[in-house]
Formats: sequence, C-alpha cells, structure tokens
Amino acid sequence: MNIDRQRGFSLLELMIVVVILLVIAGMMTPKMLGIIDDQKMRASAQAYAGLMQIARSRATQDNSVYQVLNTTTNGVPVAYLDLNSDRTFNGSGSNPEPAVELADPITVSDSGVPSGFGNTNLLGIQPYSDSTSPMVSDGTGGIAAGTAIPGMAFNERGLPCQRVAAAETCKNAPSVGTPASTRPIAYVTYLRYKRRTGGTAYAAITVTPAGRIKTWVYQGGNWQ
Repeated sequence: MNIDRQRGFSLLELMIVVVILLVIAGMMTPKMLGIIDDQKMRASAQAYAGLMQIARSRATQDNSVYQVLNTTTNGVPVAYLDLNSDRTFNGSGSNPEPAVELADPITVSDSGVPSGFGNTNLLGIQPYSDSTSPMVSDGTGGIAAGTAIPGMAFNERGLPCQRVAAAETCKNAPSVGTPASTRPIAYVTYLRYKRRTGGTAYAAITVTPAGRIKTWVYQGGNWQ
C-alpha cells in the first residue's frame, strides 16, 4: 500500500526564508520611509495652499486684510488665518480662526532653502518671503503701529499685498525701497521636512500678483 506523505518545511528552511524576508524588508524600509515622508510634505504643502485660498476668499468676503501666519500648538506645526490681527492663533471660541496642521517636523522658514525663487525665472517676478516681507502693523490687534509683522497677506480685493507704512493701506503694488520703486507683490512660503532617512525635503507655496496660488516641490536640483 502506497502512503502519500506531504513533506513540510524543516526548521532550517524556515529560518532561511525568514532571513531572506528580513533582508528584503531592510532594503525596502528606507525607500518606503522616504516615499512616506515625501507624501507628507506634499500633503502639507497642498493643505497650506488651501488655507491661502481660504484667506483670499475671506478677505474679499469680509472686506478686510488677512495674513496667513505660522505657530506651534502642543508641539505640532500649525498654519492659521489671523482674523483679528493679533498674531496669535485663536482656534476656539465664537469665531475660531481657520487653520491646518502640518506634518511634524515640518518648519516654515526661508533660511537656507534651495535657490530658484531669488530671481524672476519661475514666476516672472521676484517674490517676497518672510525674511524680506516689508509688512508693518497699522495698529490693530493690540500691536503697535509700525511694528514689523512679516508674512503673506491678502487685501479686500483678494490680491496679495503688503503694508509698508502704518498709515498706508495694504497694497498689491506698494512703493518700496530707497529710492522708492513700485513692485507688484508676489510671495513664496517655504516648507522644510527633515527626512527620517537623512536629508531635507523642500516644498514651496507661491502667490502671483494676480492671486494665483501654486505648490512646488524641490526635486533633482529644480523646483517643479
């Protein structure tokens, strides 16, 4: 009588399979972490751009000037729409300020970012950023008139603007510099993300003088 015997895996064979799987996982993990980090950066940039669109709409709806600012809440980076011009995030109460949480550890800074927006090549105009913003307070929100309050702003027409003197309105093309020259406002906001696999990922959100909002990522030595 023939007896069919099904041969199983030996302990040695199972160990070999496990080792192979561990090697493959070790090879794939850094790549997967890099993909996840890049997706977090892209999602945060899109969320930031969406908040800017909300700011633009609210500025025209409320006939007001609004800035999009950044802070940290419970260790989480947050971008918010400053409705009362006090440069403090008010996320609760009767009139909570619109906000988006950014992936941790994203920081919003134009320090040490890759070049590309420092000339007119990408936007047709050189944009301002947080370190070059000439925006000053008009005295509202409990902030002394003339105090520097750098940041992206939209005016009542839904156009990017900067107020260069306390007694002036927030203009889309203010007269800036010495000697003074009129320069339409374009703006770039940079996001930096320290990858878990090493290195830093960069994204940017730009606003043209006409109010067109666009997201960018830095890849292969270029902004795309």
